Amino acid sequence: MHKYFARRPWNVFSELISHYSSPDEIILDPFCGGGVTIVESLKLRRRAIGVDVNPLATYVTLMQTKPINLEAFQQAFHELGKGVEREIESLYSTKCVKCGGAAVADWIEWDEQAKRIVRLKYNCASCGASREKPPDRSDNRLAEKIERDFTQTVKQKKLWFPRTQIPPGDKTNSLLNQGINSFHELFTRRNLLSLSILLKQIQKIEDKEARDFLKFTSSSSLKWASRQSHLRGQIVEGWAMHAYWIYPKSLEINVWNTFKRRTNAVLRGKKYSNEHIGNFYRTARNFDNLAGGKGSCLILNRSASHLPIPNESVDAVLTDPPYGANVNYGELSDFWYIWMSGGKPVPKRDEVIVNRTQRKTLADYEGLLHNVLKECYRVLKPNSYLVSTFNSKDMRVVASFITAASRAGFALEPNGFVYQKPIRPYVTTFHAMQIGAFVGDFIFTFIKAPKFSSGLRTIEPNLQKVKSELTGLIELAEKGDMTEPLLRENAYRILIPFLATQSQIDIRGCREAVDFFETKMREHELYFKNLRRKITEKRRRAFRKKRKS
Repeated sequence: MHKYFARRPWNVFSELISHYSSPDEIILDPFCGGGVTIVESLKLRRRAIGVDVNPLATYVTLMQTKPINLEAFQQAFHELGKGVEREIESLYSTKCVKCGGAAVADWIEWDEQAKRIVRLKYNCASCGASREKPPDRSDNRLAEKIERDFTQTVKQKKLWFPRTQIPPGDKTNSLLNQGINSFHELFTRRNLLSLSILLKQIQKIEDKEARDFLKFTSSSSLKWASRQSHLRGQIVEGWAMHAYWIYPKSLEINVWNTFKRRTNAVLRGKKYSNEHIGNFYRTARNFDNLAGGKGSCLILNRSASHLPIPNESVDAVLTDPPYGANVNYGELSDFWYIWMSGGKPVPKRDEVIVNRTQRKTLADYEGLLHNVLKECYRVLKPNSYLVSTFNSKDMRVVASFITAASRAGFALEPNGFVYQKPIRPYVTTFHAMQIGAFVGDFIFTFIKAPKFSSGLRTIEPNLQKVKSELTGLIELAEKGDMTEPLLRENAYRILIPFLATQSQIDIRGCREAVDFFETKMREHELYFKNLRRKITEKRRRAFRKKRKS
């Protein structure tokens, strides 16, 4: 229904919830993100607590779980269309090549460097044509007029859009370096007008629930409405990266058409949640409300390092924490959040992350993560489980996660980590398609034991033995053309038991083992680079052969 970064597979979390809890028990996710744990918990009739320091995360989670009157929502959408559809579509008007009648552009491709229209795709209501064409004189004149009259139009129509300056950040500095200083510059003026007109009309909808979900739909449309949209072959793609990026040829996608498509997506999503969650969803105002059965879902926008939850009152913790610097959630979420906050960016002080601009090192990340996991340990019932997915190509980040959990008091269960291969939709993401990307997840199962008593202690790991095994693994990889992701998967099976058993008693040894491995990997960087080239060339040959046949 709404974009959020790094969502995990719902079916995996559904299985974990079923295995580690029973109906009516309380599940906590201290990093609820896009809401997968909360949605699946409610579907399985568990009471759920979702916590996230990022207000966009808790907003998306809330809107995905709460029930809606679908008929009232559809009626509000049609009412909205009567007020704005014609006005917005006039901004995308063009002429049909086939019949010469009036048509509406669905998207307009721009050459970003030359600042000119390359082509557009339109739909003609008169003859039914749907095709691409180069811009004609009237298309260019319309674009010039919108640009020229923009300020006056905004003033006359009393429109609002966020003019928030882009703050310095690890992911936003690339925009600042290009001279893009405010978030509204990520949109064409045509699309800014359309979004502002749409938002103003939504405010006039009287039904509060329907109005709230129309705002949610408008927010969902932003992914497709910015200059970060582009064509990938014949596929129209919205913002798809974990970074801000405007392609050399960008797409200006019709805002009303986008909003209609997103409305259908929200309708499908809410029909599903109504059927599978329905009346089981009841908003809990606080923990007592939840524990007493008056509510089934408590969503908290705050740091999970200090929770308004009593000691030993949660039955299971299931989560997917941030992976170091892998995704800069706060910086990326600003893109959406400023539209719902009156222009205020996402607070980032308590964000658990590695970020140079925020001056948060790996040690800071580990400390912040430890504070959250320590709080999870406090609220979790004895002999209950913390289950977490985790994925990082950098073993130092994985080590920080395991160390933070161990220092918090958790013990890794015997056989308490498994590798979950990625499901198909995750293999086709921009990140996962890069050769050498480490996709899939490790699933860690920790237990809240009275004392640190992991069954893994019987292994009695030895630092020198670990180093020897890692060296042998890397040598074996070179002989057998083992890819870097596969090598890391096998190396982690050596390192993780060592880290889990030693992190409370020999932190220096843990860091030495991790640094040894990452140093060895850097020494073999050229080998993996050449292997990636070989795989790339093999794929190209297979693709050319397929095209010929």
